[in-house]
Amino acid sequence: MEALKTSKSQELENCHKQSNFDDTKIEVSGRCRYLYAYGIILLKDLKSQKPKTSESKKSELKEDFLGFNFNGLREKPITITPYEDIGVLVSKYPFLNPILDEKEAMKHADILKKIAKKITVIPMAFGNVFEDKKILESILKKSYNTIKESLEKIENKIELGVKVIKNNDDNMITNEDEITIEVLNSLNSLSVKGVQGENFSERLLLNHSFLVEKNNFSKFSSAIANLEKKYKQFKFIYTGPWPPYSFVNIHIMGKK
Repeated sequence: MEALKTSKSQELENCHKQSNFDDTKIEVSGRCRYLYAYGIILLKDLKSQKPKTSESKKSELKEDFLGFNFNGLREKPITITPYEDIGVLVSKYPFLNPILDEKEAMKHADILKKIAKKITVIPMAFGNVFEDKKILESILKKSYNTIKESLEKIENKIELGVKVIKNNDDNMITNEDEITIEVLNSLNSLSVKGVQGENFSERLLLNHSFLVEKNNFSKFSSAIANLEKKYKQFKFIYTGPWPPYSFVNIHIMGKK
């Protein structure tokens, strides 16, 4: 079983979901004056938040107090821009419209995975850059209700990906439908929701993403291992945990 294997193609696929970038590169004298956005969180989930007075709370939330042991893109500290009880994790960035760079897109995906291990996050696709905090706050205000509903839906949950592929020498399997149903029933019983992905090959029996409670992660992984032992004629590709890319549909874009 290729359990928890993070492939480059999967990383890039997740980066591209809801992406917002073009090939126009704008640099302002080499200074990092824009805000690169990674994802949206609930402020109550910030375990490391220090006690604050009412006068200083808003300004201190924007400082680098998150306690992450990693930086954002270009090694800039990750900070937060708050609105009401939600906030966007951001870092300083020199370009308003980034070009799609594979190395930087992979770094974006890796940062989001690290964030998702600590707190519930609505992931934003690679390339979302905002001109300033006022623009970002105004967008949060407009989308506030939708964001809160999405955060409640995915709170304490992760995305896990499962692909089941026929081995090259097993092209005469006659009970594929029954096997597919059994695999889906087993995994659906341990997940909140599942969505079907693209069928990109005739050998592909199943391509699904599952929204799973974090405390069911071990049970889900054990179920994959048991299915793999039972169906040796198939290859199981198991990826994650990911931020829940497939289970949120919020389009928040930086200003062009």
